[in-house]
Amino acid sequence: MKTTELKTLEILKEAKVSWWKPLLFLFGISITIFGVLRVIDFLLYYYQIEIFSGVFSELDILANTLGGLGEVVTGVLGIEITVIAIIVQLAANKYSSKIMDLFVENRVNFLVIAIFVVTAINAVLVTNTLSPNFPTPFSILTTIILIIVSLLIVIPHFSYVFNFLRPMNFLGHVKEKVIAEIRGLSSGKIKYSLKVRDEINNHINFIGDIALNSVYQGDRAVTLLCISILREIVVDYLKFKKKLPEDWFKLSGLEYFDPDFSSYSSYVMDRIEENKVLVERKVFGLYELVFNNSRLTLRDVASGVLLNSELISIAAIKANDKGALYTSFQYFNSYLRIAIRGKDPRSAFNTLEHYRIVAEELITTFPEEVEKLEFYFKYYGQEANKNQILFILETAAHDLCRLNEVAYEKRAPNLKTLLELFLTLDEPLDESNASDKNSKEQSLIGVRIAQVKLAGFYLIYNEVELARRIFEDLRVEPADRIQKIKEIIFNTTQEEFWEITPRGINFYYVSKRRRDALKQFFAWFEQSSESTIKGM
Repeated sequence: MKTTELKTLEILKEAKVSWWKPLLFLFGISITIFGVLRVIDFLLYYYQIEIFSGVFSELDILANTLGGLGEVVTGVLGIEITVIAIIVQLAANKYSSKIMDLFVENRVNFLVIAIFVVTAINAVLVTNTLSPNFPTPFSILTTIILIIVSLLIVIPHFSYVFNFLRPMNFLGHVKEKVIAEIRGLSSGKIKYSLKVRDEINNHINFIGDIALNSVYQGDRAVTLLCISILREIVVDYLKFKKKLPEDWFKLSGLEYFDPDFSSYSSYVMDRIEENKVLVERKVFGLYELVFNNSRLTLRDVASGVLLNSELISIAAIKANDKGALYTSFQYFNSYLRIAIRGKDPRSAFNTLEHYRIVAEELITTFPEEVEKLEFYFKYYGQEANKNQILFILETAAHDLCRLNEVAYEKRAPNLKTLLELFLTLDEPLDESNASDKNSKEQSLIGVRIAQVKLAGFYLIYNEVELARRIFEDLRVEPADRIQKIKEIIFNTTQEEFWEITPRGINFYYVSKRRRDALKQFFAWFEQSSESTIKGM
């Protein structure tokens, strides 16, 4: 709590001093420019240098002209501030109030406003200090030039402001700022402090707020942009994570007041600190919010969350960061739970595909982790079955079939273990309800088809032992079910599914080469049946 109180006092202190710094800066610049101009005029007068004598008219006329021009500058400044304030406020209402802070902090915007202010002050000072006894041609000429420059930059600045307020630009600015601070911390160029960490946290919150607001407004492009930028930040962060100071990973106490962490128990927060995954949990937490709020109305946004979650997971694999990797597993599992709870098979269908791609990447580096993922596929497939979302178990089966194929192609050391886990995917039929039984049987057939497809894959490579293991698992099935599976596989000749789906493939299709190999596999059942009859 002491840390929180210190942080609050620091924020209040900054708020008190934030207004007088630009005031002193503008006042100092204005007086300095006026003083320099007067010194130059004095030197010109002292040495009787009259290089501007033919440029200016009568002094009284000039004084009136300068006074009017000074009023023009202040009027234009008022119009500029009014228009810009309206534009920025509209953008802030649409996206986030922090846009106001970004605009004020932007050096170009500050410079333009400063030119107007300094020009207006200089015009007032020069006009009211004109004297017939002491000509000031250089001050007058400089003031006129400043007035011309002030008028010329109005339209370009409006163009700059409109361009600045485009999401791609201000979000890109925030992203570069966060990445620069992370790199600075890792290299030691930036000293770690709670202020720096809080600033990075606020930038991530800013991007997340815009993503959520864009979801509510149905703005798909901006939401996807925010999701992509958050992924770029995390991927870059993972590259420099090991070089960050240890204090970066320690909780300060402020995290408990962060909406993304306030609901977590002390146990969860301790695990986050121990695994050093504060930033990862932050970003994935925002992803989960976006996914949950977009999966029914903006499905392409939900798919974008899944794709970027996959890319972050792969980056964690490459960085050899098990903490970040396990965090990605937790959130993929959460996506599946959200889809099952909402009875949304399409979201679960898409989630499983991206989850499987992560598992394929894991096989070479962390093959033992793939066993966990196979368990998760089985667990959520069966959970979906219990909730009458039947196609998900079948989808999980075909994904695990592909995963086992990749495990064989990459010569995974736990290949047989992965196969055994795959063969436990099916569950006993529930005899209590006839309609449930029929529907679950169809799902079970889908699982068995996936297992048969894997057997065909093994036989293509002459891995008879592995194919026989699948046969031994399936031989307990009734003969009519095996026949039905055979008919489905051999009668499915169209690889592309006849509807528009994210995957686009027909799960029951197998290539001609694999179909030929399966003839041997199904012959084993016939031989087994004949042996049984003879034995009787």
